[in-house]
Amino acid sequence: MQRVECSGAPRDLGGDQASALRIEIRRAVGAAHPLGWMLALRRDAATTRLLRDLRRHFPHQAEWLEGMARGAGVPLPALVRAIAREAGVGAPPPVVLAAAFGDALRVACPVPPAAVLRRARPEGRFASVELALPASPTPVLAVNEAGLAVAVLPRGSVPGRCAAPAALFARDCLERFERTAPALEWCMARPAARGGALLLADATGERVAVDTDGVRRRVIAAAPALALGAPMLAAPDWWKAARVTSAAELEALLATALASAAPGAGAPAFVDPVGRRLRVPGEDWLPVFD
Repeated sequence: MQRVECSGAPRDLGGDQASALRIEIRRAVGAAHPLGWMLALRRDAATTRLLRDLRRHFPHQAEWLEGMARGAGVPLPALVRAIAREAGVGAPPPVVLAAAFGDALRVACPVPPAAVLRRARPEGRFASVELALPASPTPVLAVNEAGLAVAVLPRGSVPGRCAAPAALFARDCLERFERTAPALEWCMARPAARGGALLLADATGERVAVDTDGVRRRVIAAAPALALGAPMLAAPDWWKAARVTSAAELEALLATALASAAPGAGAPAFVDPVGRRLRVPGEDWLPVFD
């Protein structure tokens, strides 16, 4: 899987991503062909509103997108529309899970087909290692240097007073927080569109989710396992029936649960908040720092 290193101020982070993934970004926004380029140039009211709310409520990510647009040579509105598509119904991953055994804690989700591995070192903030899509500043699955892990469950975004999808909280939480409690407070207090959920975990073993699907955001606590996006996993039976005695067996259990809940979604990626590392199929653990 392709690896990307991004560092510096938000526009620099976006520029580094664009330097490494120019072809992938142009393909993701539909600008790889002349007709797609013409469509990428168009402006519409929904895109204008989303960009306004990104700049107002998620300024670092708006600047990241600006750096990416400049570096990849694509129109900024095209990247904004890509953010909206990634938060849509059916966007990967369809399920995210977190569970613990003893000192071992794992957060897992299927690997999206186009995903890349990214190390982000924001200036003056926490560094992180991430599974991310090429045209987005926010990750699918990630952990920062303090041990805070975030997994994103996209779902149809419904703009209200804010058009920016709640999935964008993942980037802010990784850069700012060490533990789930302040990250949860941040997610509950700031504006975002309805739709989607975030699963948060930290190196102390705390696990919690924020679900924004309803009119009000709700918090879901985990004891000892947490599943989002799969009704069949909502009941704790899948966990109660397990016989876990090691971290390897914990990962095998989560992989089996993901395969049952989302057949055909692909092999899982895992985050280890305690070890501050991430692993995708066929590769070794990738730590936040070498």
